[in-house]
Parts: sequence; structure tokens; C-alpha cells
Amino acid sequence: MNIEQDQLSRDFKQTFASESGQNVLRHLRTYCRANTNQGCFDSSNPNQTNYNLGANSVYRYIQYQIEMKLEQKTKDCIIEEPKGE
Repeated sequence: MNIEQDQLSRDFKQTFASESGQNVLRHLRTYCRANTNQGCFDSSNPNQTNYNLGANSVYRYIQYQIEMKLEQKTKDCIIEEPKGE
């Protein structure tokens, strides 16, 4: 993880920590169909399903940035090299 990624994660946390940020996040939860009672699938329109899935993905990415600890994100990004024989 580089310094820019760490800073971006801090920026996400700071942006959504305020009361206004929490209000926006609540709105996005509904708009991006991230409430547990909302589905993304639209049987009448596959393009709408794709749109809904994209919006939902953005919300989940924001939540990931807010909730993940920086140390954990570093661990998640490490790819272990195969050990030699």
C-alpha cells in the first residue's frame, strides 16, 4: 500500500464521519440499493439490473474504505510469493 492509497482511505473516513457525511451515506445506501430489503435484479430490464449492480458496487467500495483499518488493507494487498523447492 502506498502513501496515496493510505491518504485516500483517511479522506474517505473523514468525509463520511461528519453528520453531513452520514446523511449522504444513508441516502447512498438507499439509492445504491444496499439496504437488505432491496435487490439489484430487474426482471423487465437487464440494463437496469447492470446499472443497479454498478451503483451497489460503488456503495460497497465506499463502505470498504470507511470500515477497513489501514493495517488490514496492507495485509489484504500482500501477495505471497511461492516458496522455492
